[in-house]
Amino acid sequence: MEERDFLLFRLAGPMAAWGDIAVGERRGSWDIPSKSAVIGLLAAGLGLDRRDTEAHAVLDRGLGFGVRQDAPGRPLRDYHTAQAPKARKNARWGTRRDELAADDLNTVLSDRIYRIESAATVAVWARNAASAPSPDTLENAVRRPHFALYLGRKACPLSRPPRPRIVRERGLIAALDAYDGAEYEADLALNSWRGLRPPVQPRPVWFEVAAGLEAEEAEALERRYRRDGLMNRALWQFADRLEGRLEWRPPIHGEIQGEVIP
Repeated sequence: MEERDFLLFRLAGPMAAWGDIAVGERRGSWDIPSKSAVIGLLAAGLGLDRRDTEAHAVLDRGLGFGVRQDAPGRPLRDYHTAQAPKARKNARWGTRRDELAADDLNTVLSDRIYRIESAATVAVWARNAASAPSPDTLENAVRRPHFALYLGRKACPLSRPPRPRIVRERGLIAALDAYDGAEYEADLALNSWRGLRPPVQPRPVWFEVAAGLEAEEAEALERRYRRDGLMNRALWQFADRLEGRLEWRPPIHGEIQGEVIP
């Protein structure tokens, strides 16, 4: 298995919302980041307009995706009420003030589910080097984002910097271990721990199947479809994406010890 460049970073915050399939007025959330949310986060860092459907599609097609659940957090239900005008063909409102000025407002009731005090380590890699931005470009986009980054919804800011880092390894588990070790060494040099300590218990790692990680595909403990593949960003349309599960275990040897700090 050949080496490849992985870009890894950590996402943690007081609240997160990783959009599950929406049924009626219920807006659920997975317990780990979705690929579509991470693509949106990278697009924000790059300064892409959310209406630029093709630019988002290029990111989705060009990047493989994996995520380790560092802390599952716990669910929070928000009973949400909002007023909005009736839908009209070709009607557009420039601001929320314009919407509320309409004379035919309806009250919309919904349940919105958030994850409280969750954390995850995300990895992306090039599926097609010709179409995907370079790892250096993506790392800079996460480190110095053009637009503000958030965890699924604008009400969900990050609680700490994501600390992106490029590592070159032969597989996803090795890349996670290398990232943990590099972050630990960086904090030792500063005589502090500024980031998220890696978990001390085995944690699930989900990765995108058919994204070039053949060894991981052979070792996958289970497979499932997840509807977070990007079809059309402007229309909020998504497709099923096949992913596999591995189990990450803390290194037996080495000095990294600790726990997730929410």
